[in-house]
Amino acid sequence: MSADQIIHSIGEGKIGPFYFLYGIESFYRLEIIRALNQKLITPDNKDFNLENFEARESSVGDWIGAAKTLSFLGGMKLVVVRNLHETTIEDSEQKKLFEYVADPGLDSCLVITADKVDRKRKLYKNLTTQEGALSCEAPQEAGLLSWVQHRAKSFGYDLSSGAARKMVGRVGAKPGILAKELEKALTYAGKENKITESMVGDLVGDIKVENAFLLTEALKEKKIEKALLLLQNQLDHGEDPVKILGLIAWQFRTLWEVKHYQAQKYGVQKIAQQMGAKPFLVEKALQYTKNFNRSKLQEGMKYLLEADRELKTSSREPRGVLEALLLRICSG
Repeated sequence: MSADQIIHSIGEGKIGPFYFLYGIESFYRLEIIRALNQKLITPDNKDFNLENFEARESSVGDWIGAAKTLSFLGGMKLVVVRNLHETTIEDSEQKKLFEYVADPGLDSCLVITADKVDRKRKLYKNLTTQEGALSCEAPQEAGLLSWVQHRAKSFGYDLSSGAARKMVGRVGAKPGILAKELEKALTYAGKENKITESMVGDLVGDIKVENAFLLTEALKEKKIEKALLLLQNQLDHGEDPVKILGLIAWQFRTLWEVKHYQAQKYGVQKIAQQMGAKPFLVEKALQYTKNFNRSKLQEGMKYLLEADRELKTSSREPRGVLEALLLRICSG
């Protein structure tokens, strides 16, 4: 199975008891582990049903013991062991691992990752032949065209063939970076259904646009020092202060709407329907609503209006106006 097929199966609740994820492309490993976390782990059970190990700092006995421990409130337990390549496992320990993998517990999911494997070694010869083994290697650029289009479609967007070619052409065979660039394009597209070649041309590889999105992310995380540095970079590269303010305002309006519907106990799909937005945008906003209560968002919108008025009518230096805005948003 491919990484996408495994992630799709996980989403449908078809989860294997063992996965061995190996290879130099960490993006696929992270995506699969993220999918397992989303499916199996909740705020209520994470202290009991999720265990993480670094291979070099633990033993096979630790991993198997964790996998055999009963889960909390039912469901599957998730045990993740990272960087197997950084340690050496004695033959007796290997035997224990092989025995467990051959007959794993069905109430847990054991995931082991490794960057580099030598298939000539007994350990890796065994693990790479298991049903849950996946070689995580960067695909050829040609294969990424359909991959990035399929990924956009999974979020409810249509990425044109020309847009996909331009995006892959500029990024190369780097799925992790490509996924981030696609996310940036989806955010930029907003309520539009289609991502065009010209849109990708404007976004991908443009340091000004990249930093504009990083700036809004820093604000939503209330990281003032990072936000101020990114603002300085934007202005030093000649970006229009009004355009920067407009992007911040759009993000805050989105947070406000999502917060409003979240208070009514609406789920992602219903919030998206009410807003006329894609579920992807709602999920993105929900990551940050906890950082702002409704009064803080109201204050933020007030600050944005005041900054807009100052930029358009006063003689005050735009840099000072925007710096003051960031400080006010991140305070409290």
